[in-house]
Amino acid sequence: MGMASHILDRARRIILDETSVRWPLVELCMWLNDGQREIVLHKPSASSENRVIPLLAGTWQQIPDDALSLLRIVRNITAVGDAPNHLRTGGSAIRIVSRDILDAQHRDWHDSNVLPFKQAVKHYIYDEEDTRSFYVYPGNTGTGKIEAVLSTVPAAIAVAEDDEPEEIASYEINLSLPDIYISALVDFVCYRAYSKDSTYAGNGQRATLHYQQFATSVGIKLNKEMLNSPNRSPGIKSEATGPV
Repeated sequence: MGMASHILDRARRIILDETSVRWPLVELCMWLNDGQREIVLHKPSASSENRVIPLLAGTWQQIPDDALSLLRIVRNITAVGDAPNHLRTGGSAIRIVSRDILDAQHRDWHDSNVLPFKQAVKHYIYDEEDTRSFYVYPGNTGTGKIEAVLSTVPAAIAVAEDDEPEEIASYEINLSLPDIYISALVDFVCYRAYSKDSTYAGNGQRATLHYQQFATSVGIKLNKEMLNSPNRSPGIKSEATGPV
């Protein structure tokens, strides 16, 4: 995995400030953190994590507070081992289903008096207008666990208290995003640097160019991956059909 120092060093070379006179490293690092969040804003799966989520009682569920959105639910989990490996014992697979179809076939599926709640989940429903919530079918007893892929907030790059913030070696810290985003992050840092000095001749144009390169790099990945909604994931029809 790439390091923050790699991004900052490359950016300094491009903006012709290798000694960080005009743009201090602390400032460039701030823009690097902005760049990581910008990428995840446009491409949620760039910072993702496979987690076990304990379920609430009922049909309505929520993703953890430190997650941004749900990317996919995989399976039921029947047991989780102790540290350090936390090995999981998997149960049955969970499939996405259209809310309209489920509502049409089982109008009272939210009511435990009509459809008893169970520990294992069979289907889940995701609404793009409520990215922090989802529903499970049948409703859960509150004892179930599922395995889900979540989009998460990338960890900010921060220099340790006993390190010198204006030394490039202090930024030998792993990035939260994979190496494939290094070029995009370099362009984002350069874009912010030139934007700061946009009143100088040519800098405004350079800032625009670097942002266009950043957007193109992230956009190409977006087009290949399609949308990040579970309803539009590769291999899944937007309107799941068939018996539930």
